Amino acid sequence: MVSNLEKLNNTVYFMLSCDEVGTYVSLVDMYGEIVEDADQYEIIDENDLKIINLIKEIKEDSFFSGWETEKNELYIDENIEILDYLKKSKNFVTGEMEPIEWVLSGNKIVLKIDLVEDEDDLCQGKLFLNEKEEFIIISDNYVLKDNKIYWLDLSKDTIHILKEMESKFAKLELEKYLTLAYSFGNGVEIECFDYEVVLEGNLEPVQEIIIEKISQDNSLYLKIGVVLSTISYEFLKTHSIEKVIVVKDDLKRIEVTNVNPIYLDDTVEEILKIIVKHQKNLKIKSSFYVDENFIILQERLAREFVTQELLQLAGKYKVVGTDNLKKYSVKAVKPKVVGNFKHGIDFLEGNVHLEIEGEKFSIVDVLNSFKKDSYIVLSDGTNALINRKYMEKLERVFKDNGKSNVKISFFDLPIIDDLIEDKVLANEIKKTRSFYRGINQIESYDAPLPMINATLREYQEYGYKWLSYLMDNNLGGCLADDMGLGKTLQAIALITSLHKVQGRKSLIIMPKSLIYNWESEIKKFSPSLKCGIYYGNFRDRAIFDEVEAIITTYGTIRNDVEYLKEMKFDLIVLDESQNIKNVNAQTTKAVMLLEAKHRLALSGTPIENNLGELYSLFRFLNPSMFGTIDEFNYHYANPIQKENDKEAIEELKKKIYPFILRRVKKEVLKDLPDKIEKTLFIGMNPEQKKLYEERRTYYYGMINSQIKTQGLGKTQFYILQALNELRQLTSCPEMKNPNVISSKREVLINNVQDAVENGHKVLIFTNYIKSIESITSDLKKRGIKYLEMTGATKDRQGLVDLFQKDSRYKVFVMTLKTGGVGLNLTAADTIFIYDPWWNKTVENQAVDRAYRLGQDRTVFSYKLILKDTIEEKILKLQESKSQLLDNLISDEGATLKTLTEKDIEFILGE
Repeated sequence: MVSNLEKLNNTVYFMLSCDEVGTYVSLVDMYGEIVEDADQYEIIDENDLKIINLIKEIKEDSFFSGWETEKNELYIDENIEILDYLKKSKNFVTGEMEPIEWVLSGNKIVLKIDLVEDEDDLCQGKLFLNEKEEFIIISDNYVLKDNKIYWLDLSKDTIHILKEMESKFAKLELEKYLTLAYSFGNGVEIECFDYEVVLEGNLEPVQEIIIEKISQDNSLYLKIGVVLSTISYEFLKTHSIEKVIVVKDDLKRIEVTNVNPIYLDDTVEEILKIIVKHQKNLKIKSSFYVDENFIILQERLAREFVTQELLQLAGKYKVVGTDNLKKYSVKAVKPKVVGNFKHGIDFLEGNVHLEIEGEKFSIVDVLNSFKKDSYIVLSDGTNALINRKYMEKLERVFKDNGKSNVKISFFDLPIIDDLIEDKVLANEIKKTRSFYRGINQIESYDAPLPMINATLREYQEYGYKWLSYLMDNNLGGCLADDMGLGKTLQAIALITSLHKVQGRKSLIIMPKSLIYNWESEIKKFSPSLKCGIYYGNFRDRAIFDEVEAIITTYGTIRNDVEYLKEMKFDLIVLDESQNIKNVNAQTTKAVMLLEAKHRLALSGTPIENNLGELYSLFRFLNPSMFGTIDEFNYHYANPIQKENDKEAIEELKKKIYPFILRRVKKEVLKDLPDKIEKTLFIGMNPEQKKLYEERRTYYYGMINSQIKTQGLGKTQFYILQALNELRQLTSCPEMKNPNVISSKREVLINNVQDAVENGHKVLIFTNYIKSIESITSDLKKRGIKYLEMTGATKDRQGLVDLFQKDSRYKVFVMTLKTGGVGLNLTAADTIFIYDPWWNKTVENQAVDRAYRLGQDRTVFSYKLILKDTIEEKILKLQESKSQLLDNLISDEGATLKTLTEKDIEFILGE
């Protein structure tokens, strides 16, 4: 036992504890036991004395309700001033008597929103402190995690309200939830699903006239409102919202849009002018009442307004609550589509009409009448109001044939089920519907795999069957799998299957940087498939008669379109199909002129910026799908991008879902090995090729001369010099000539952007500082946030922690040797070796910065190899000589080991 005398010689500590009321401070001794009388202790520190005196004052204050007299406890939330003293105390401790640290800058609260597992219509918000969960609130600006107190730059009550928002809520309420959270200011960071946050949204408000009711005296109660996506004016006003968060599911982003309150005032003013006009015409007084955006009209004026104005205003404003207008001979109705169809090539044509309240109307007449008057007059004089969204859907689906009948596009069938209620009509299109049933049963589709040198994984075999099903139905599709999941292999399997019949021709179009990679992949996986390259200044048209699969570039198509448009291909494949995203570009126009029976697109990012890119893609794949660009903009692009029209979004999804197949890495993780390594072959641009060949020829001649006169042993220095310079010229020719740029840069930045846009974090390893400068310059131009590290970097762990924890930093660029040892970078799952190190162990060490304990995703590693250079030759030697890495260059790359004249001839020769 410890005596009282021994305790008196000890210091008083201020222990931080927590209960259901909040966090509080207790006076304890060095053993953590409560100190009843601090006066018995000899306190020297003036700051600690101030804390004890403050506690005494509060305890003696009879009006203080948070103090329990039998315990020396002080609740911080009710006595915030004590924190200023506790910051200076060395005796502020946790319940385990550990010193408490203060982190007073660089802290953030992150509100993360995810879908509830197995509940697609439910979301859940969780709060994180600097990427960590489960913290304790001390006060408005301080929170506790472990033995540290963090200061947050938040306004009063914000952290408490946010804590209450940690709950499940309907996905329909997501925009309100995010908007409310965002209103708390810059101290709160929002992460919603894997969506990008865009700070400059441009959503236009939708103005509403709301029919609230018709009272017993037949007065009409109106409310003028404004809606931004799903957020009403009342919500904005109640919470004093200045910025609205709009969720754009189609683009996978959330947009921050400024709120302008003027538009509501303008709308009310316009409605009041109309009301006053009719009041004067009727020569009546005191017939309406206005309170801000709320209007009450007496019956006579109300009937005049409804019959003469409201239905016309429905063309400009969204009218809500029309069911309440029955007393005024205005009725909200739901039509029914009935009729007969016959099959065309890619459409159904027939005599179809609308049935409204037992009366039949031509769909074309109804659409024209609705555009003009926004209502339909029934035989009994009733003005029938049809939901505008329903009419917009009719207009999208049913095309005027210029005759008495109408056409339905084959591609609109997925979105008309809720329009067609007539059993006979449903049976008429049964045959066409079979395609859509089949697209949901791809696993059982009979599509035998061709003989290729690869075993397709389960998801890849599904992709091959999906492509085959579309091809067998003469329809085009876009394989949009995440980078690294084998889009090229699936396409090669399809091409090989097509060419089981002799005489067929396939044209594969891609960026020039991918030409040799495609050639290599075809030779590797389908060596029996005759392929050739049609590209360059000396391209030979005879190749179209000599091979089955022709590899070419978008630029070549643009230049040779007059010749190529006269040819007929069995299959055209577009790799990196985002190259035709601009429908007005010359390249896109050239591609559209090509004739093919089957069409396929490959792209990890089929839509990068706007829906116009989607139109361009499907204009190539299935030309009749969306009609003209003006029709597409009217029916889809404008409603979705300007109004965030959820119904238009859902319709568009239904329309395109059979023709885009996208899988991301995390979805097929169970089917993948832990680490996938791939080599990307890249052709040199003319300027780089010229510079490289000049130096290669120089060293080839010089070294052969030295070997003849000095012998192989005394020529090592020159050989090493040649190897090093030629390696530099493949990756950073700018070191020798600032006007020459490596072809690797374009391939790298495009792949990195693809990875980042698909939610991945990226590591880039290179050997040269100049390469880092070039790469980071390209990242800046693309607006990609990055970190960089070289041998001169001092706080390496600080950069690693920032990359691991801060979701804003997408890319980490570093020298291969710097990143090869001692770093844990499991936040990344995509790695690029920009210029390979000849010692494979060093490369593996770099890759293993991400592929290590704590990594829960498949790691993809890409090695960039410049074709027809020292890089490719060393790679080939590695394949033929398993010991070459040990024999060629030492671990540090400073001295040569055993290298034969034959090896030198192979590396430096043509």
